[in-house]
Amino acid sequence: MPKIFPPTTGLIAAGLTLLSCAGCASEPVASPAPDGTLVDVVTIHRAGGRTSSFDGVLRPRRDIALGFKTGGRVLALTVQVGDHVRAGQVLARLTRTEAIADAGQARAELAAATAEAIRAGDAARRASGLDGIGALSAADVHDRALTASAAVAKRDAARAAFERSRATLADSVLVAPEDGVVTERAIESGTVVDAGGVVVRLAAGGPEIEVRLPERVRLAGGTMADVSFWSAPDTIAEARLRLVGPAADGTLRLRTARFTVLGDVSAIPFNSSATLTLRLPDPKATIRVPLTALGAQGRQPHVWTLSSGANGGGNRVHRQPVHLVDLRGDDAIVSGLPDGERIVASGGDTLSEGQPVVVAGSVAGGN
Repeated sequence: MPKIFPPTTGLIAAGLTLLSCAGCASEPVASPAPDGTLVDVVTIHRAGGRTSSFDGVLRPRRDIALGFKTGGRVLALTVQVGDHVRAGQVLARLTRTEAIADAGQARAELAAATAEAIRAGDAARRASGLDGIGALSAADVHDRALTASAAVAKRDAARAAFERSRATLADSVLVAPEDGVVTERAIESGTVVDAGGVVVRLAAGGPEIEVRLPERVRLAGGTMADVSFWSAPDTIAEARLRLVGPAADGTLRLRTARFTVLGDVSAIPFNSSATLTLRLPDPKATIRVPLTALGAQGRQPHVWTLSSGANGGGNRVHRQPVHLVDLRGDDAIVSGLPDGERIVASGGDTLSEGQPVVVAGSVAGGN
């Protein structure tokens, strides 16, 4: 980055003098197009910017603790720490002897209750109307109807118990809910676990860097950063801001931020220490522009920037004041311009605010 000198009246005057001479030696400007003045443009880039570094930790986007919905003895774990798994893949199984027996008993009870409901229903239908001819009393007919209703209810209860036993049997198999990496085996085969107890931890959703930021740091969505790792100093990855916590820590006044890692860091284990370097915009960062791009209104140097008109219309120019830092041959070092801005490289002497222009060509800007 060039050494920055404090602005002086002499420096500005020298720049404007050189600009005037450059204008005298320039070739005649081409005739303007019917709908605007013909100008050359240049896209400029900063020579530097500010950075801020923070210590962070490599985390998975989602840390999922997985366990069985029912208790029992673990028959087998089919994965190891570090294994990459797919959604639906079996991770562990419980001993299913009791669950299979319970399901068989529930199936038999359902069959018996179904048969009883059919028998009681048939008896109730046969008795219907017999009280009218004196074959049965009204009380007997009513009693058979109630017996049929009770049998149907008992059958429904048996069906629910059977479905529950089948669900319990299915819950004896633990599967991955999504793609991820196994980060922990909390138990081993033969262990008796309770319902909901952690058996396996799964990292899913890709790697992120978690950092704690002071309250004074304000970041825009999508802010970029560079990440290096203590355990792998040669590995540098890009990261993009995903979220910043809405509340700061009550003691240290730090907010948690998460940056999505864009590169491949699969060789680096989760929970590894990292250094995250933010790329922060700096309005004082200097930019090299052609000397012919500078103009002056009074004693204030300026350049002409380009913007598209409404609804994607033609280009129009706007006066942008800048701070003259130094002169380097045919270029000037200025500050006060955003990175990537398009400016008029020459032919700006006759321009006015908001005037439509036609771009004659673009040249590559330097740092």
